Amino acid sequence: MKEKILITGIGGPAGKSAVTYFRGKGYPVIGTDIRDVEVKADTFLKVPIATDPAFTQAILDIISKFRPALFIPTVTEELVIVARLKEKIKGLQCEMFISTPDAVEIANDKLKTAIFMKDKGIPVPVTFDSTTPRDLILKTLGLPLLAKPYFGRGGRGVVLYRTPEEFYSEHRKDIIFQEFIPGEEFDVNIFMEKSKVLSAKALKKTVLKDGIIGNALEVQRVENKDVIDLSKKAAGFLEMEGPLDFDIRFRKDGTPVLLEINARVGGNVLYAREVLDSLIIAWGKRRKDNACI
Repeated sequence: MKEKILITGIGGPAGKSAVTYFRGKGYPVIGTDIRDVEVKADTFLKVPIATDPAFTQAILDIISKFRPALFIPTVTEELVIVARLKEKIKGLQCEMFISTPDAVEIANDKLKTAIFMKDKGIPVPVTFDSTTPRDLILKTLGLPLLAKPYFGRGGRGVVLYRTPEEFYSEHRKDIIFQEFIPGEEFDVNIFMEKSKVLSAKALKKTVLKDGIIGNALEVQRVENKDVIDLSKKAAGFLEMEGPLDFDIRFRKDGTPVLLEINARVGGNVLYAREVLDSLIIAWGKRRKDNACI
């Protein structure tokens, strides 16, 4: 029988996709979420929300009790926490492919991502924090422009302002303001190990939840070297590892611009199965190498 796999957040798009893929390959899946879900896992367990101090021990207890051989976290809020647990998890004979806590922290924070990548020469949207005078933001970015939470996922809290009245009525504190990039949007799925990209596939977002922003409701596989190369460069600068997900748009002049990084499996990964195929191959190699030690 194949070894068990632990997947968190199975009620979300990334978790659902991961469960579908691995159960389709015949792996028994232990799935977790903070609430009951309809997704079919072989074993389902509720866990505390990632910000709850009890979350860490709950994950370690599940691994100790159920003995999964692979752990795939899919919830953005938990990524830094489990990245810090990597050695403990490996000590329980459970493998995990994830970036360093520092890299994950940068990827999770949209302001830190913009600052870091701009410094490395990666095109990113012009970005301001919420303390910047509004008149300066409006003068620099023009309309429409975006507001986003520093930390968020799935388009939550993202607002597009088309008028000055809408923009000046924004009073949230933990947000950034960004240039709106009007071109086509792409989702690049990558698997990376030891600074080497083992697979990378580009998906074009053909339908977005909120029209011109928001989660992708429909995607299609495409060949686009520009968005793949940009994603590879960004991942390399952060020395990332594991399954990764990048959002990229094009400016009117044809420049690809990095919007954000998800240091985890992407919600559309079933359209880029090669990424999870690479994960299985890398996992098998690690098990073989460990057996020889």
